[in-house]
Amino acid sequence: MRAFPLVALGLLVVGCGGDLALVPHSVTLVEQTETVPEDELLDVGVVVFDPGIPDGEVEKEVLEALIEEGTFVHVRRTEARYLAVHLRNTLQKSGHWGTVWTMPGESSSADINITAAILYSDGERFRLRVHAADAIGNTWIDDEYEVKTAPGSFNRQQYPGLDPYQDVFNRIANDLAARKDALSAEHKRHIRTVAQLRFAADLSPEAFGDHVVQEQSGQYALSRLPADDDPQFQRTLQVRQREHLFVETLNEHYVDFYENSKDAYHAWRETAREEAVAIRKLEGSSRWNTVLGILAIVGSVAYELASDGDLMDDVISDTLMYSGASLLNSAELHRQEKQIHVSALEELSQSFDEEIKPIVVEIEGVQHRFTGTVEAQYEDWRELLRQIYLQETGFDSVQMYTDVLRDH
Repeated sequence: MRAFPLVALGLLVVGCGGDLALVPHSVTLVEQTETVPEDELLDVGVVVFDPGIPDGEVEKEVLEALIEEGTFVHVRRTEARYLAVHLRNTLQKSGHWGTVWTMPGESSSADINITAAILYSDGERFRLRVHAADAIGNTWIDDEYEVKTAPGSFNRQQYPGLDPYQDVFNRIANDLAARKDALSAEHKRHIRTVAQLRFAADLSPEAFGDHVVQEQSGQYALSRLPADDDPQFQRTLQVRQREHLFVETLNEHYVDFYENSKDAYHAWRETAREEAVAIRKLEGSSRWNTVLGILAIVGSVAYELASDGDLMDDVISDTLMYSGASLLNSAELHRQEKQIHVSALEELSQSFDEEIKPIVVEIEGVQHRFTGTVEAQYEDWRELLRQIYLQETGFDSVQMYTDVLRDH
């Protein structure tokens, strides 16, 4: 009977192992080394990532559930924009593409649309679900990407310009480049043509709705081509160029937000990583101490019952009892410390917000001012584009700029 408390006492000195060392930034970005003909360059739209949280104001119960699982609303919404811009920057740096934009939604303005959802992100671990498809409807990527960061990943002096999650973005960029390189020049030009005609059909379904048909498979196929000198089609191409100009102006919003958020978000992730590691260790330590505490108390009681009542027996029994109580108290302190870490992360998340500058578009001397969110501005712009096209207003004189005064 005395063997049980001795085993419990022995367990008090058992420790836990540490994590294996990780190599930071081990995935190299594959860059384009040869000149690509312009008619084979594909434009890419990176849609702002799905943050994995509800839009608008989050209900209290949902908010509490998100916080419980380690997801903080303000941080995650910041990440959704920030990381989309970072993927855009990575793709642009690779040199494999035409123009790469960060966009509020999928659009036929781009030859390839990339969407992604953040599944998990706490500075230490990052997991992203990515889907990329071309204008024809062919899926290029539909997979999850993840990384576990090493402490050195956050050293910006040693790794200038590399995001702590850079390996994920390099993998995505490399996978897209490999898929693109496997296509013939003719197929790339075909993708561009389908994208142009899908845009024309969106703009004027009456004139171009039957040029591209969506098959049962979900893919888009050309049913016929417009004449080379078709003035209506040439006009849609002109409108599409203006669409690109507007998207580039919108992109400035995202880039500004990215640059303004960089230092704060980097600091948050580094702190969050430390907190995530600490919390994980505390959770393990808390559970371990709870078990040991219970074992020690049970062992003390068992030893008391089995003892002969001599002084040494009393000392061992009291030692086990006090040790057990101390361990249980330590477990509770660890739980409280964990809550402090969670609260610290929540406070950090409150520091992120955004202000979107209005965009002013001047067409033939008439100013159109777009305000509100990026998504709202883009929707209003698309509606204006359609009206201008239908009214056959000229596009010879178009200027776009962001308003100096912010809209409130």
